[in-house]
Amino acid sequence: LESLGQNELASRLTLNCQNSYVEPHKIKDVAVTIIDVFDQSALSLEAKEEMYKLYPNARRAHLKTGGNFPYLCRSAEVNLYIQIHLRQFHGTRYSAIDPSM
Repeated sequence: LESLGQNELASRLTLNCQNSYVEPHKIKDVAVTIIDVFDQSALSLEAKEEMYKLYPNARRAHLKTGGNFPYLCRSAEVNLYIQIHLRQFHGTRYSAIDPSM
């Protein structure tokens, strides 16, 4: 965390403060990866289990630690999981990489 600049830290904290909801039935055919932590977090076990029920086909990426802000304190691992998730879209219109590259 100490190495993050103010803008980078602010953008990562903003992610945690977004109040949004995705209706699971509308994305049933979309690839979903859930990143979860094994240590303490604000989500109760019941909330996590409900999320797993709503997204039964989601891939699960688990971190041993990370608390409420895994993308802050375990950013390298979170980035790796995101890259793995995005690989399935390479070469498609949903690719995060410019096709000319």
